[in-house]
This record gives sequence, structure tokens and C-alpha cells, in this order.
Amino acid sequence: MASDKPFISVFPDDSDLEDRTAVVHLADLRRSSMPTRPDRHVLVRMDASHVGQVLSLEGDEYLLGRHPSCQVVLTDDGVSRKHARIRRDGDGFVLEDLQSANGTFVHGKRIEHQLLADGDVFQLGPTVLFRYTFTDSSQERMLQQLYEASVKDALTGAYNREHFDERLKMEVAYARRHDTIVSLVMFDLDHFKQVNDAYGHPAGDLVLIETSRRVASGLRTEDVFARYGGEEFAVILRGIDLAGAAAVGDRLRLHIAAGPVPTDAGAVAVSASVGVASLSCCDEPATTTLVAIADRRLYLAKRGGRNRVISTG
Repeated sequence: MASDKPFISVFPDDSDLEDRTAVVHLADLRRSSMPTRPDRHVLVRMDASHVGQVLSLEGDEYLLGRHPSCQVVLTDDGVSRKHARIRRDGDGFVLEDLQSANGTFVHGKRIEHQLLADGDVFQLGPTVLFRYTFTDSSQERMLQQLYEASVKDALTGAYNREHFDERLKMEVAYARRHDTIVSLVMFDLDHFKQVNDAYGHPAGDLVLIETSRRVASGLRTEDVFARYGGEEFAVILRGIDLAGAAAVGDRLRLHIAAGPVPTDAGAVAVSASVGVASLSCCDEPATTTLVAIADRRLYLAKRGGRNRVISTG
């Protein structure tokens, strides 16, 4: 039975990743240094913006490819719809190529099937790279924390701007290649400077944290929610058209304004102005165009009285 657990972790020895990771708590480092017996099989993604993501191999079989039914969906043109399979074999895992167009390679050698050894690096097509690792629970936990720290905003827990930019490029490229839909919701908290001035920055931080919690509770697991900067946030919506994205934006607006945020300095009322755009709004389907249109509509919402959604203009 295949597992549907999502990617969650990181590979710490990659030099690109080290520049992006935050400090792990000393207690976690102490725990990770304690000798334990390896009992966890993980795949660590090693290419491009995905560097550090990991699949914990807890099930017996995983399909890797572009098809949505795969347990590991890879949005890369060089990967076949059902490219490869990883299946449990005794105490280890076997990698099998599924007659893919661009091949499956282990350490640069094209294979049909191969039992993976700890440290093996394998490639699907021209660009997608994974490393198979046999590790223990404490190391896996530390790697998960490192990856979260590398892609998440430390205050709010939303994705950070760097991760958002990379994901938006991927989503737009995928939508263009496969003639699918992607939309963008951008929102900004109204009069946030006044919140900081009147209640103090600690209260402002609590407002940002609670706003992120309310927004995240109203999203699908596949939606990408990020802190774009300051009090501005963004949500990437795959497979949702402009009208649907406007409905999502309005639902999020209502979640944000559901009630005042309690702080030590008093309860703070919160609202947001929302701008929505879809690739269908763009003369040229590009990330910069999509962001510019959504951002323009956000400021139209602000000029129009705030606490509203604008999806035209």
C-alpha cells in the first residue's frame, strides 16, 4: 500500500542549502548527536528550488512522475507521467524505471531496476535528483526542522518570499506547458502601521501570527501561502480560475476579519484588502505580469475603501 505522506525535510550537506537554513535549537542538536540505530529510509531532493525536501519511505511502494495519481508528483517536463517506482524489498528499497522516455540513472548509469544503497544518488530525466539515505529518527527530525526553517517565515509560519518566488515560477511554467489554470491572491492588512504605532510591535507581531493562522485554516493543502513582505501576503491557487480565486479571496478576507486579535495591549480589529489575478488576465503568461496585476488590484481595493476584494481593473 503506497503512502500519501507529503514531502517534509532537508539534506544538510548540500552547500546551497546551508546558506538557507536557520539555527536548530541546542537541545535538538544534543539529541541528534546521541548514537541511535538507523531505522528510517528517506529520499532527499537535491535539485533547484526543491533542494532539501524529503520523502520519508514509510509505505511499501511509491510512483514518481508527472501524473497526479503518483505518490511523488514531479512538475518537470523531462519526467514521464509515470516515470519510476520505488518499492520495498526486504530491509531496503528497489528503484525501477517504468519505461520512461528520458531514463532513470543511479550515479550516472542508466538502470532498469536497482537495489538502493545508503548514499545512492539517482536521477529522473535530465534534471530531477534524489539521494537515498538510511538514517535514524533524531536525524530525520532535525532535517525536517532545518528544511522548515529554510522555506518558512520565522514569525508567521507561512512560506517565505524566496520560496514563494520559486514556486510561482514553477506553477506558471507548468500551467503554460499543460494549458491549465493558476491564480494568485495578494492581500495587505489595512492600517497596519497604525496598529504598531498604537499597540506596539509585539502586538503587531501577534496580529501577523493570528492572521496567518486564520488564512491557513481556509486553504487546501496544495495551495501555497506565503508572507510576501511586511504585512503583505500571497496565495498561489493551482487549478482555480479568476472567479474561483475571487471567491477564495473573499473567504480569506472574512476569516481575517472574523474577530479582534487579543494582545497584551488590548484587542486589535483586523481587516485586509485583497487583489486577485489569473493567468487568463495576462497578455503574456509570466510571473512578473501575474504579480503586477494582482498587486495593482490590491491597491485598487485599498483606494476603494479597504476590506474588500478586487478582481478586475
